[in-house]
Amino acid sequence: MEMTLSPTQQAVLDACTTALGRAAGPARARELRSAGGADDRLLTLLGEAGYLDVALDEESGPLTAVLITELAARHLALAPVGARSLVAPAVIAAEQLPEFVTIMDLAFGGPVRYAAQSEALIVLDGHDARLFTAAEYTTTAVETLFGYPLARVELQGGGVDLGAGSGDVARRWWRVAIAAEIAGTARAALDLTIDHMQGRVQFGKPLSALQALQHRVIETHVLIEGAMWMAREAAYHGAPAESSSSAAVAAVEAAGRTLFEVHQLSGSIGFTDEYDLTLSSLRLQTLRTEAGGMAAHSRALVAGRWGA
Repeated sequence: MEMTLSPTQQAVLDACTTALGRAAGPARARELRSAGGADDRLLTLLGEAGYLDVALDEESGPLTAVLITELAARHLALAPVGARSLVAPAVIAAEQLPEFVTIMDLAFGGPVRYAAQSEALIVLDGHDARLFTAAEYTTTAVETLFGYPLARVELQGGGVDLGAGSGDVARRWWRVAIAAEIAGTARAALDLTIDHMQGRVQFGKPLSALQALQHRVIETHVLIEGAMWMAREAAYHGAPAESSSSAAVAAVEAAGRTLFEVHQLSGSIGFTDEYDLTLSSLRLQTLRTEAGGMAAHSRALVAGRWGA
């Protein structure tokens, strides 16, 4: 995999950055959080511009889809960009792709992100997966502080079988999507913290000038970059079992370290609802537990590496 973006990838990212800069961001995230919803307007915008289908394009491919997923998370987009752009195209025919789709694994309990807002649900059941329309399941919203709209799901229909092994395929791409989301979300949290450290003066110096704090920022940066590049590499190679689970493991580790450091380095302001740090840091708490969290990712890594 090339470490430098191709002209096509760079052009797509530049255009997508402009679109996200206008349609997403902290103000939009707060607006949606107050309404308890998700950004279907943004998802429609990205879909109409073709950003959600780049994985199907031979020149762009899944690597560009990972870049867009990461970028959307960095802009605090409140929409299942990774599920739609990475997971769904891997198991659903192009002509049948729903615009707003999310993922649920029957192996794990608990609420599902975006379930109440989605028009379709990819349900993972062991090695297989099924696609349910909104008429085939009911949802009950769950109150949460963790940055995403969550709901418990009760299946009522039978869904459409997505083929033998589709559950394994979807699960691998889901881990790649989670890793990309964590990388983008953690980057947003760390960037905001660096800005704070540059303006906050202590002991006669900006916090960013203190070497001990610089080391902590750099170590966090390295973990986020590692997760980001592992997600990109996994997507480039088609989400193999070992690579996708390795990316997820690295991302969950990066999320935990980022959560600790950004709040320590921001001081008490980091825990206030008025400060934008909570818009990204609290989402990391949800992302690090999704798809079974570290335990499930680690088991998948062992199985992928040694065929257990």
